[in-house]
Amino acid sequence: MTRKISSKEMYRTHFEEYSARWADYFTMRREDGIIEVRMHTDGGPAAWSLELHRALIPAFADIGHDPENEVIIFSGTGDKFLASMDHEAWVRQDFHKPYDFKKGYDYWYTDQVHEPFAMLMSEIPIIAAINGPFFIHQELGLVNDIVICSESTTMTDGHYTGMGIVPGDGVQTLYRELLGHNRGKYYLLTGKTISSKELLDWGLVGEVVPDEQLIDRAWEIARDVFMTRSRSHRRMTRALLVQPWRELFIRELPFGLSMECWATHEYWPLADEAGYDMGALKKKGG
Repeated sequence: MTRKISSKEMYRTHFEEYSARWADYFTMRREDGIIEVRMHTDGGPAAWSLELHRALIPAFADIGHDPENEVIIFSGTGDKFLASMDHEAWVRQDFHKPYDFKKGYDYWYTDQVHEPFAMLMSEIPIIAAINGPFFIHQELGLVNDIVICSESTTMTDGHYTGMGIVPGDGVQTLYRELLGHNRGKYYLLTGKTISSKELLDWGLVGEVVPDEQLIDRAWEIARDVFMTRSRSHRRMTRALLVQPWRELFIRELPFGLSMECWATHEYWPLADEAGYDMGALKKKGG
Protein backbone atom coordinates (compact mmCIF):
# COMPACT_ATOMS: atom_id res chain seq x y z
CA MET A 1 0.00 0.00 0.00
CA THR A 2 1.37 3.39 -0.96
CA ARG A 3 1.86 5.51 2.10
CA LYS A 4 0.67 9.08 2.29
CA ILE A 5 3.50 11.53 1.72
CA SER A 6 3.49 15.30 1.80
CA SER A 7 4.93 17.45 -0.97
CA LYS A 8 7.42 18.85 1.52
CA GLU A 9 8.73 15.38 2.22
CA MET A 10 8.71 14.26 -1.40
CA TYR A 11 10.85 17.14 -2.67
CA ARG A 12 12.71 17.74 0.58
CA THR A 13 16.27 18.99 0.35
CA HIS A 14 18.71 19.55 3.19
CA PHE A 15 21.01 22.54 3.71
CA GLU A 16 24.00 20.42 4.70
CA GLU A 17 23.80 18.52 1.42
CA TYR A 18 23.12 21.22 -1.18
CA SER A 19 25.38 23.83 0.43
CA ALA A 20 28.21 21.31 -0.03
CA ARG A 21 27.03 20.24 -3.49
CA TRP A 22 27.21 23.79 -4.86
CA ALA A 23 30.15 25.01 -2.78
CA ASP A 24 32.33 25.48 -5.90
CA TYR A 25 30.02 28.27 -7.02
CA PHE A 26 28.12 29.56 -3.99
CA THR A 27 28.97 30.18 -0.36
CA MET A 28 25.90 29.62 1.80
CA ARG A 29 25.08 30.22 5.43
CA ARG A 30 21.75 30.11 7.22
CA GLU A 31 20.43 31.53 10.46
CA ASP A 32 16.82 31.61 11.69
CA GLY A 33 15.46 30.65 8.29
CA ILE A 34 17.42 33.33 6.42
CA ILE A 35 19.82 31.86 3.89
CA GLU A 36 22.67 33.94 2.47
CA VAL A 37 23.86 32.82 -0.97
CA ARG A 38 27.00 34.44 -2.39
CA MET A 39 28.44 33.75 -5.83
CA HIS A 40 32.18 33.20 -6.00
CA THR A 41 34.98 31.89 -8.20
CA ASP A 42 37.72 30.06 -6.32
CA GLY A 43 36.67 31.87 -3.15
CA GLY A 44 37.01 35.34 -4.64
CA PRO A 45 34.74 37.64 -6.67
CA ALA A 46 32.58 35.76 -9.13
CA ALA A 47 33.71 35.58 -12.75
CA TRP A 48 31.02 34.51 -15.20
CA SER A 49 31.48 30.98 -16.44
CA LEU A 50 29.28 28.40 -18.10
CA GLU A 51 29.49 26.32 -14.93
CA LEU A 52 28.25 29.15 -12.70
CA HIS A 53 25.59 30.01 -15.28
CA ARG A 54 24.29 26.43 -15.21
CA ALA A 55 24.78 25.74 -11.49
CA LEU A 56 22.47 28.57 -10.48
CA ILE A 57 19.46 26.68 -11.86
CA PRO A 58 19.64 23.50 -9.73
CA ALA A 59 21.10 25.35 -6.76
CA PHE A 60 18.04 27.57 -6.48
CA ALA A 61 15.80 24.54 -6.98
CA ASP A 62 17.49 22.91 -3.99
CA ILE A 63 17.10 26.07 -1.92
CA GLY A 64 13.45 26.31 -2.83
CA HIS A 65 12.73 22.71 -1.88
CA ASP A 66 14.05 23.14 1.64
CA PRO A 67 11.11 24.14 3.87
CA GLU A 68 13.52 25.58 6.43
CA ASN A 69 14.40 28.45 4.09
CA GLU A 70 12.24 31.53 4.62
CA VAL A 71 14.20 34.41 3.03
CA ILE A 72 17.08 34.43 0.55
CA ILE A 73 19.85 37.02 0.53
CA PHE A 74 21.66 36.85 -2.81
CA SER A 75 25.00 38.59 -3.26
CA GLY A 76 28.52 38.27 -4.60
CA THR A 77 31.88 37.86 -2.91
CA GLY A 78 34.43 40.54 -2.09
CA ASP A 79 34.12 43.89 -3.82
CA LYS A 80 32.50 42.76 -7.07
CA PHE A 81 29.08 41.30 -7.78
CA LEU A 82 29.84 40.02 -11.29
CA ALA A 83 32.49 42.04 -13.08
CA SER A 84 34.47 39.73 -15.36
CA MET A 85 34.40 36.62 -17.52
CA ASP A 86 36.15 33.41 -16.49
CA HIS A 87 38.26 32.97 -19.60
CA GLU A 88 39.66 29.59 -18.55
CA ALA A 89 36.18 28.18 -17.97
CA TRP A 90 35.05 29.08 -21.49
CA VAL A 91 38.13 27.43 -22.97
CA ARG A 92 37.45 24.40 -20.78
CA GLN A 93 34.05 24.08 -22.46
CA ASP A 94 35.63 24.33 -25.96
CA PHE A 95 34.23 27.75 -26.77
CA HIS A 96 37.55 28.71 -28.32
CA LYS A 97 36.88 26.17 -31.09
CA PRO A 98 34.68 26.65 -34.16
CA TYR A 99 31.10 27.46 -33.25
CA ASP A 100 28.26 25.01 -33.88
CA PHE A 101 24.53 24.65 -33.28
CA LYS A 102 25.04 22.60 -30.14
CA LYS A 103 26.77 25.49 -28.38
CA GLY A 104 24.14 27.98 -29.44
CA TYR A 105 21.27 25.81 -28.28
CA ASP A 106 22.61 23.85 -25.32
CA TYR A 107 24.31 26.76 -23.61
CA TRP A 108 22.73 30.01 -24.71
CA TYR A 109 19.14 29.00 -25.31
CA THR A 110 18.56 26.10 -22.95
CA ASP A 111 20.48 27.50 -19.99
CA GLN A 112 19.31 31.07 -20.25
CA VAL A 113 15.65 30.23 -20.74
CA HIS A 114 15.85 28.53 -17.35
CA GLU A 115 18.33 30.72 -15.45
CA PRO A 116 16.15 33.80 -14.80
CA PHE A 117 13.25 31.58 -13.80
CA ALA A 118 15.39 29.82 -11.21
CA MET A 119 14.95 33.07 -9.29
CA LEU A 120 11.64 34.33 -10.67
CA MET A 121 9.77 31.12 -9.86
CA SER A 122 11.08 30.93 -6.32
CA GLU A 123 8.32 31.03 -3.71
CA ILE A 124 10.79 32.45 -1.21
CA PRO A 125 11.33 36.23 -1.00
CA ILE A 126 14.73 37.28 -2.34
CA ILE A 127 16.81 40.26 -1.26
CA ALA A 128 19.52 41.19 -3.75
CA ALA A 129 22.57 42.79 -2.14
CA ILE A 130 24.65 43.97 -5.09
CA ASN A 131 28.15 44.33 -3.73
CA GLY A 132 29.99 46.09 -6.53
CA PRO A 133 30.31 46.27 -10.32
CA PHE A 134 28.40 43.95 -12.60
CA PHE A 135 28.51 43.89 -16.37
CA ILE A 136 26.20 41.07 -17.37
CA HIS A 137 23.03 39.25 -16.29
CA GLN A 138 21.55 42.17 -14.41
CA GLU A 139 18.38 40.14 -13.91
CA LEU A 140 20.21 38.23 -11.18
CA GLY A 141 19.97 41.35 -9.06
CA LEU A 142 17.21 43.58 -10.36
CA VAL A 143 14.14 41.32 -10.59
CA ASN A 144 14.14 40.46 -6.90
CA ASP A 145 11.81 41.64 -4.12
CA ILE A 146 14.14 44.15 -2.49
CA VAL A 147 17.27 45.36 -4.24
CA ILE A 148 20.04 47.23 -2.45
CA CYS A 149 23.56 47.96 -3.59
CA SER A 150 26.88 49.20 -2.29
CA GLU A 151 28.29 52.65 -3.01
CA SER A 152 30.89 51.07 -5.29
CA THR A 153 28.26 49.35 -7.44
CA THR A 154 28.17 50.17 -11.13
CA MET A 155 26.07 48.56 -13.85
CA THR A 156 27.12 48.02 -17.44
CA ASP A 157 25.69 45.58 -19.94
CA GLY A 158 28.49 43.99 -21.94
CA HIS A 159 26.56 41.97 -24.51
CA TYR A 160 26.53 44.31 -27.50
CA THR A 161 29.71 46.31 -26.91
CA GLY A 162 31.84 43.94 -24.83
CA MET A 163 31.03 40.38 -25.90
CA GLY A 164 29.81 41.27 -29.36
CA ILE A 165 26.49 39.44 -29.15
CA VAL A 166 22.80 40.38 -29.20
CA PRO A 167 21.53 41.55 -25.78
CA GLY A 168 18.56 39.19 -25.88
CA ASP A 169 18.85 37.11 -22.73
CA GLY A 170 16.34 39.18 -20.78
CA VAL A 171 18.24 42.46 -20.47
CA GLN A 172 16.19 43.85 -23.36
CA THR A 173 13.13 43.48 -21.15
CA LEU A 174 14.85 44.53 -17.97
CA TYR A 175 16.37 47.73 -19.35
CA ARG A 176 13.15 48.76 -21.09
CA GLU A 177 11.03 48.30 -17.99
CA LEU A 178 13.42 49.93 -15.53
CA LEU A 179 15.04 52.62 -17.66
CA GLY A 180 12.35 53.33 -20.24
CA HIS A 181 12.39 52.50 -23.96
CA ASN A 182 14.86 55.06 -25.28
CA ARG A 183 17.19 55.25 -22.30
CA GLY A 184 17.18 51.45 -22.04
CA LYS A 185 18.21 51.06 -25.68
CA TYR A 186 20.85 53.75 -25.28
CA TYR A 187 22.60 51.95 -22.43
CA LEU A 188 22.37 48.54 -24.12
CA LEU A 189 23.88 49.86 -27.36
CA THR A 190 26.57 52.11 -25.91
CA GLY A 191 27.64 49.99 -22.95
CA LYS A 192 27.88 53.12 -20.81
CA THR A 193 28.22 52.65 -17.08
CA ILE A 194 25.47 53.51 -14.60
CA SER A 195 26.63 54.65 -11.16
CA SER A 196 25.12 53.63 -7.85
CA LYS A 197 23.64 57.12 -7.47
CA GLU A 198 21.95 56.81 -10.85
CA LEU A 199 20.70 53.33 -9.97
CA LEU A 200 19.00 54.85 -6.93
CA ASP A 201 17.79 58.04 -8.63
CA TRP A 202 16.29 56.09 -11.54
CA GLY A 203 14.55 53.55 -9.32
CA LEU A 204 16.57 50.44 -10.09
CA VAL A 205 17.55 49.91 -6.45
CA GLY A 206 15.87 50.76 -3.18
CA GLU A 207 18.94 51.76 -1.17
CA VAL A 208 22.62 52.53 -1.63
CA VAL A 209 24.60 51.37 1.38
CA PRO A 210 28.28 51.85 2.35
CA ASP A 211 30.21 48.86 1.07
CA GLU A 212 31.13 47.48 4.46
CA GLN A 213 27.52 47.67 5.69
CA LEU A 214 25.80 46.01 2.73
CA ILE A 215 25.38 42.44 3.98
CA ASP A 216 24.45 43.55 7.49
CA ARG A 217 21.76 45.78 6.00
CA ALA A 218 20.42 42.88 3.91
CA TRP A 219 20.12 40.75 7.06
CA GLU A 220 18.37 43.62 8.82
CA ILE A 221 15.84 43.87 6.01
CA ALA A 222 15.34 40.11 6.02
CA ARG A 223 14.51 40.15 9.71
CA ASP A 224 12.47 43.37 9.85
CA VAL A 225 10.58 43.31 6.54
CA PHE A 226 10.03 39.59 5.99
CA MET A 227 10.51 37.55 9.15
CA THR A 228 8.07 39.72 11.10
CA ARG A 229 5.32 38.34 8.85
CA SER A 230 3.86 34.85 8.56
CA ARG A 231 5.09 32.48 5.86
CA SER A 232 1.84 32.74 3.87
CA HIS A 233 1.83 36.55 4.19
CA ARG A 234 5.36 37.04 2.84
CA ARG A 235 5.13 34.31 0.19
CA MET A 236 1.80 35.46 -1.21
CA THR A 237 3.08 39.03 -1.29
CA ARG A 238 6.16 37.79 -3.11
CA ALA A 239 3.95 35.92 -5.62
CA LEU A 240 1.88 39.03 -6.29
CA LEU A 241 4.77 41.44 -6.76
CA VAL A 242 6.97 39.18 -8.91
CA GLN A 243 4.18 38.17 -11.30
CA PRO A 244 4.70 41.03 -13.81
CA TRP A 245 8.34 39.98 -14.28
CA ARG A 246 7.31 36.36 -14.75
CA GLU A 247 4.80 37.29 -17.45
CA LEU A 248 7.23 39.55 -19.30
CA PHE A 249 10.06 37.02 -19.26
CA ILE A 250 7.79 34.17 -20.36
CA ARG A 251 6.65 36.26 -23.32
CA GLU A 252 9.92 37.88 -24.36
CA LEU A 253 12.85 35.73 -23.23
CA PRO A 254 12.61 32.89 -25.81
CA PHE A 255 12.35 35.35 -28.70
CA GLY A 256 15.31 37.39 -27.47
CA LEU A 257 17.43 34.30 -27.01
CA SER A 258 16.55 33.06 -30.49
CA MET A 259 17.97 36.31 -31.87
CA GLU A 260 21.02 36.05 -29.64
CA CYS A 261 21.72 32.42 -30.58
CA TRP A 262 21.22 33.03 -34.28
CA ALA A 263 23.60 35.99 -34.36
CA THR A 264 26.37 34.10 -32.55
CA HIS A 265 26.61 31.72 -35.50
CA GLU A 266 27.98 34.53 -37.66
CA TYR A 267 30.21 35.97 -34.99
CA TRP A 268 31.36 34.19 -31.89
CA PRO A 269 34.12 36.35 -30.41
CA LEU A 270 36.04 33.74 -28.43
CA ALA A 271 36.90 31.91 -31.66
CA ASP A 272 37.97 35.12 -33.42
CA GLU A 273 41.64 35.34 -32.52
CA ALA A 274 42.22 38.37 -34.73
CA GLY A 275 39.40 40.52 -33.47
CA TYR A 276 38.57 39.57 -29.91
CA ASP A 277 40.29 38.61 -26.71
CA MET A 278 38.09 37.44 -23.85
CA GLY A 279 41.15 37.50 -21.64
CA ALA A 280 41.34 41.25 -22.22
CA LEU A 281 37.71 41.58 -21.24
CA LYS A 282 38.47 39.67 -18.09
CA LYS A 283 41.24 42.09 -17.19
CA LYS A 284 39.09 45.08 -18.10
CA GLY A 285 36.17 43.88 -16.00
CA GLY A 286 38.01 42.64 -12.98
